Amino acid sequence: MTLLAQYALTGVVTGCFLILATIGFSLTRQVEGFLNIAHAEMLGVSAFITWGLNAVAGWPFIPSAAVAVVATAFLGLAIGRVVYDPMRRHGPAVLLITSVGVAYVMAGMMHAIIGTGIRSLNIPLATSYRAFGLRLTDYQMIVVALAAITGVSLALFMNRTRTGLAIRAMSANPELAASRGIDVRQTSRATWLIASGLAGLAGVVLALIATLSTDIAFNQILQILAVAILAGLGSLYSVIAAGLIVGIAMDLSVYWIPAGYRPLIAFMVVILALLVRPQGLSGKARS
Repeated sequence: MTLLAQYALTGVVTGCFLILATIGFSLTRQVEGFLNIAHAEMLGVSAFITWGLNAVAGWPFIPSAAVAVVATAFLGLAIGRVVYDPMRRHGPAVLLITSVGVAYVMAGMMHAIIGTGIRSLNIPLATSYRAFGLRLTDYQMIVVALAAITGVSLALFMNRTRTGLAIRAMSANPELAASRGIDVRQTSRATWLIASGLAGLAGVVLALIATLSTDIAFNQILQILAVAILAGLGSLYSVIAAGLIVGIAMDLSVYWIPAGYRPLIAFMVVILALLVRPQGLSGKARS
């Protein structure tokens, strides 16, 4: 039972990473109206900017991470303005296909610039802490803390600021929001900045807890999709719940089956949940 509890605890950490990775994806999905597959590659960009500044240039980890998050946020904004905005009139299907192309371009550029092989940050080895027979490292604790801080901060931003309320209005009904005087273009820019910045934060976490290769980011998109589908078109809280459910289910499954099947478990959980609740945890759907 101790081993099972350890897998469940590790699943909470995995779930917290999935929350960070999916919040921005879900936000873009709701406001911009399409699935941005390239969101996963933004994680890779941030992770390798962090690695380059930290392990290659010799910067401390925190300044490296901060620069990576900001750079990723503005890169996402630039891609949104230059690539996605001109394609918006063609509809969400064309935007989805365009995002796949953007993802492959970004992946190819990272392969060309960085090359193959495994890389890691120049940071101290993780320190393990034990309690009640369970083990957790300091870096895993950082992941959980970042997810909690991000969730609370984003909830306050969405409910207490003018920009946050505009984003909520756009996600609920873009046409009605525009008719009420909300600046659609400015709100879209804010959405790209926030969503890409959150992807940047998830990329920093990925660099912190995993060894890096140029294909690691694209491998996350299936799990991000699983969490987003399970959450549905609902609130931040549904994304948090979905991330924890998928993360715990994936890591608990290792108790019975090989770890290589973890992504399969993520989609099995989604399929079973949607059979009971087709609109996802939020119970909301968009026509």
